[in-house]
Amino acid sequence: MIEMVVALCLFLNDTMIEYSHKESLSDCLETKRKIERNNDSGNSHVKCEVVKAKVYVDQHGIKRIQEIQKH
Repeated sequence: MIEMVVALCLFLNDTMIEYSHKESLSDCLETKRKIERNNDSGNSHVKCEVVKAKVYVDQHGIKRIQEIQKH
């Protein structure tokens, strides 16, 4: 199903290479702060974004992003 969800997006050289669903913007920002404290690479960064994505629920009941439609 297609939904608007909060995603933590990892960019390398301004290209999105990974994303993860977050339940709320505050959860996303908390994770982003932890990553930024431990990240020493100058060519990668993370962003919290509301995206239109194809999502599914895995066998453990956790919502996952299958594909981002628009960001």
